[in-house]
Amino acid sequence: MAESYQELRQKAANYYAENAVAPKLEEILNKMFYEQPNDVYGRLSEYFEQFALSPNIVKVSATKVMDGVGASGLQCNVFAEVKNHPKVLSSLSMSLEKETSMLPLQQQHTTDSQISKDEVLERGCMHISESISSKLNNVSLLQQTEVDLVLRDWIDDAEYDKFIGVNQHTDEDDGHSRTPTPSSGRKKKASAGKAKAGKAPEKPVPPKEPMEDRLKGCTAVSAVSVAVLKAAANFLQKPVFEHLRDTTAVTSGVAQQNADNTVTMPTPAMVVLSGGKSAPGKLHMLKNVFAIAKPGLPVSEGISNLTKVYQNVGKGLSAKSSSGLLTGASGGYEPSYDKPEQPLDAILEAINTSGLVPGQDIFLGIECSAHEIFDYDKGKYEISTGTLKTADEFLDLLKDLVMRYPSLIMIVDPLRREDREQWTKLCEMVSEKCFIIGSDVIYGSIHSLNDNMLSARKSSGLVISTGSRVTCSDLARVVGDVRARECVTIMTSPAGDVCDDIFTDLAVGLGATFVRFGAPSRGENTSKINRFIEIEQKINESETSKINYLSKFEFPVIKPPPPAPVSDEENEIPAENSSPDQKKKK
Repeated sequence: MAESYQELRQKAANYYAENAVAPKLEEILNKMFYEQPNDVYGRLSEYFEQFALSPNIVKVSATKVMDGVGASGLQCNVFAEVKNHPKVLSSLSMSLEKETSMLPLQQQHTTDSQISKDEVLERGCMHISESISSKLNNVSLLQQTEVDLVLRDWIDDAEYDKFIGVNQHTDEDDGHSRTPTPSSGRKKKASAGKAKAGKAPEKPVPPKEPMEDRLKGCTAVSAVSVAVLKAAANFLQKPVFEHLRDTTAVTSGVAQQNADNTVTMPTPAMVVLSGGKSAPGKLHMLKNVFAIAKPGLPVSEGISNLTKVYQNVGKGLSAKSSSGLLTGASGGYEPSYDKPEQPLDAILEAINTSGLVPGQDIFLGIECSAHEIFDYDKGKYEISTGTLKTADEFLDLLKDLVMRYPSLIMIVDPLRREDREQWTKLCEMVSEKCFIIGSDVIYGSIHSLNDNMLSARKSSGLVISTGSRVTCSDLARVVGDVRARECVTIMTSPAGDVCDDIFTDLAVGLGATFVRFGAPSRGENTSKINRFIEIEQKINESETSKINYLSKFEFPVIKPPPPAPVSDEENEIPAENSSPDQKKKK
């Protein structure tokens, strides 16, 4: 039997009473009578929007895009239920360079890195559509910590099943096995007989440590995490950096810093010259040489100074070359150099030409990526074509550069992770005037990095970036740990990155000490640079926030441990050349 009209009225009354519709209508109608807004329905929408339910994730999807060098990149789209309808709240693009440069993929069958990136892209899209999307279904968009926990549990379980669980006793060759540990290159000479007369035997070369097993396509984790952060910021109509700072569960490392609404802006740095083994010329040991702005300057002024230096380096190189200028994937110039002093001198000359003072207005940093120039057959670093140096010799070379160039204040990945002894010595020698920075090549994935791992290898700080299996919560946790150790963080993006300025928001929101862009010459770089200036301008125009600039460089000094105390008994032991009478008296 159909419900009576009276019963329907009663149900409707109960339904609206449960949701307090009548009192809310009365409240806003009374307000509007006095406000007299031009847009009546806009005002009603604004009022009732505050009572809307928080959006839940409906699904995430992935598709292919191109990065700055035309290789495959991953785009992640986040759908959430907003006002009873599914809606795309963010689209985020991410480079695959981080994963393909670190994963122990079996790439020996091809020299085409594009194919490898296509394989990684295919897996990443599959992970998102077949696993991650269903696991995040109905999770609140505004609960970043919960989202990242779901992602972390999924990747940990997937990698356990792949590498430790069901495949523990198998030796599959499907692109996920460990990279073989190379020979140290000293075994052949060990049985060669006596060493040359007058030459001390060389130390054994530590063999390459196995790389971490990582699931192919794990960039899906980082892309989804950052895409959800962006989607939540879009829903709240906030800049991403502001939402990241306000989400204290995610940014626990910077929560106290946020108490007075002060935003500490990272000091900008830019790549000027690029090198490495693939660059022209003989010099291999400098993958990137970058300029660093003076601390304490507004971002816009610091970036302007860096851009002048970059442009003047280009003018100087053009005057000396008739064949045009080459640039690398990061936009840095790639001239032909034979010695490490040449690129440093070229930038110093450009700084002076710009009317600036090296070591006061502009500082220098170098990225060695030492693991890429190590020759395992010979057990030495090939710093330039035909020039090989042991770890100790390379250490002396780096120390000499720091002493000769006072404006050189940062070295990234100066030695292999296996050369622990030399790494410690370098820090003890130069950390009073130069930051010695390690990336995940040295420390391993930020995903699993903890305070004990930071303590095991002392340094001035850490390179952080998105990509691979790193979530927003991972980044915030590590930044907090590094800051607690009074060290620095430098946020970077990979060479040939995608055109997405989210990278800049992350650097500001996390409170990184430095942020290093590529050169100011490519779209993927200039979009991030422009966003940095835009954020500064937005904060300056805000009535509730203010900017704090790094006033000066504070180097975390690493000193050698004090010598062990000498016991009283040891002091009583007579010297070997003492006379019998002296020994008797003692």
